[in-house]
Amino acid sequence: MTTATPATVAEQYAYLRTTVGVYTPGAALVTLGGLERGEVLSRALARDSEYVEPDTARESLILNEDATVWDAVTHIELDDTSRLLAHSRADLAGLLEKTAADAGVQDVEITDAADHVAIAFEGPKSWQIAADLVDFEISSLVLHGATAVTLPGDGGAEGVLARIGTTGEYGYLLIAPADSGAAEWVAARAAELGGGAAGAEALLRARTEVRHPQIPAQSEGLTVREAGLEWLVSWGREDEFRGGEALAAAEEAGRGLITVLAEAGQAPAAGSTVEAGDRAIGTVHLVAPLAGADQEIALALLDKPFDVPGLELTGRTADGTAVTLRTAASPVVIPQSWNERLGA
Repeated sequence: MTTATPATVAEQYAYLRTTVGVYTPGAALVTLGGLERGEVLSRALARDSEYVEPDTARESLILNEDATVWDAVTHIELDDTSRLLAHSRADLAGLLEKTAADAGVQDVEITDAADHVAIAFEGPKSWQIAADLVDFEISSLVLHGATAVTLPGDGGAEGVLARIGTTGEYGYLLIAPADSGAAEWVAARAAELGGGAAGAEALLRARTEVRHPQIPAQSEGLTVREAGLEWLVSWGREDEFRGGEALAAAEEAGRGLITVLAEAGQAPAAGSTVEAGDRAIGTVHLVAPLAGADQEIALALLDKPFDVPGLELTGRTADGTAVTLRTAASPVVIPQSWNERLGA
């Protein structure tokens, strides 16, 4: 992508919250075709895919056999093709091929779509870019909807646009041929709107504010329930799927993740102990700093029943200084998109 990275993380964060931030999501993009692709999806994904409608986009976990998190994927379902975008793992195609082989599935085509790119753009003005890609009113592309689009340029290449995001703002995911110029076009349109590229630190902050799942940072070393990822799993399934037996046998979690807030400049140290009075009740799991912000945000893994909003606890900065941590409900910001009409 040719867009120049802004000088500071704060600028990148401001793009996401006030105009539009652009980034390249995921680590692997895989296309599935064939009459039996549904069987492979059903066995691989932790969310039930039997009744998924065409022209939709959703997210799901893929589990290890012990029911720990292998990765999260964005699943876009079209009429005759399924696309999976792995959030952090590059070996998604290999996992799907093994799944198909173990299930004896033959009528499926699994393609590592390295000749395509995924481009994400999110923010209260991101819909203006999406509107240029469709020939209908952009508000008609509802959340979790997907549609085929013709990309700008003389070539008339085909792409897929899905309305799905990670920051609580309006968000879109565009999948396009790598040689179509789509990434450069999105970057240029974002610049026209006063936006630009958003990097990992800015995304970490924006996603943590709305508790969007961040894999593997959020799930590392935790069960699905401890990480607060239950909504990315279909519980009570009777069909066979990867990690299903271990998931069904899993005990209720004795601890859970909760958003904690500290005063500006008092960020708790990741891995440090959280205390209630003189009692150690958990640890800081993930910190999302942002220079110039009026508060620090982190996720803490706390023993139950301390993983609830409204408590004042004690954490530690990197030098061991005690700081007050306040547990908070999510989201901790009001996204601008919530107060701005789509297509206005």
